[in-house]
Amino acid sequence: MSTKYTIKTLALCIYISLSMNLGAQELDFLKADGTQYDASQVPNMIVTEHLKQQAKLIQKGKVIKRFASYGKCQEAWQTPESTIVCGSLGIWKYDQTNTREIYFEPQLRILEIHSCEPLSNGDMLVAANKSILEISPNGKIKKSIKLDFLREESRLQIKSIKKLADGGYLISSCGPNKIYRLDKKGWVKRVIELNLIKATVVTDRIHDVELLKNGRIMISTGFGASLIEVNENDEITWSLKQQDQEELGLVYLGGFIVRDNGNIIATAYKSKYPMFEITREKNLVWKLRRNKDTGLDKPSSLNLVTANLSPSME
Repeated sequence: MSTKYTIKTLALCIYISLSMNLGAQELDFLKADGTQYDASQVPNMIVTEHLKQQAKLIQKGKVIKRFASYGKCQEAWQTPESTIVCGSLGIWKYDQTNTREIYFEPQLRILEIHSCEPLSNGDMLVAANKSILEISPNGKIKKSIKLDFLREESRLQIKSIKKLADGGYLISSCGPNKIYRLDKKGWVKRVIELNLIKATVVTDRIHDVELLKNGRIMISTGFGASLIEVNENDEITWSLKQQDQEELGLVYLGGFIVRDNGNIIATAYKSKYPMFEITREKNLVWKLRRNKDTGLDKPSSLNLVTANLSPSME
């Protein structure tokens, strides 16, 4: 290991250690006109900071806890029993006292984890390169599906994954810029090729995907800096583009959640405002002021704090 790499790694470890002990930090939520937004109206959530290798628990408009990740932070979930932090090199589980243990660690170092999701039966769904894994509560692999058709890129074949009510899976494939709906055995039932969709919306380097209650699929398009909703005929039925909310300065859209009222909360990595909530009518509910020191800087994904551990399964 080079001296330069050792110093860089040590500095990062010191930074993470210090940031884990900052205490509660208020976040600056703003209305569309720039005035203060009532932070108590913001739902509790857990947000990842990919490059800072940590997840942040937000309650009542404040960052109240921070959790380090094992490698680059990909996704995090807050359950009634523990906090699950998915890093690129492994998944950590934190108990109520913030004591952590390794929940899952790939034996092959070529595997890079990109997404995970707690399931209602207590298992964990994990996407690593082009493999789908279902992990037992004690970290053992119960099911493994290798998707050999994902050959276009050496990494980031699966960017996000959701398990569906029929036992199948919905995945976004970042490199090929495609969405796949699979059955429970991993066989392809549907492919959405975003590069072929004729629209004025840019769809480059997709990030997150969600099957909506209306049967349509919502996608965050990464460097396309847009959200799009696609129907069963691969037609865009709704979208949020850069020009729809120019004050947000959208550059990259990461993870998102759709609230029960239809509003969308999205992370906006590298954008002017790192997180925001918007209505279906494209009216801005709130935007979060960037704070690279004690708040949120470049968040990449988020999940609501909820008792429902399988939000995508209808």
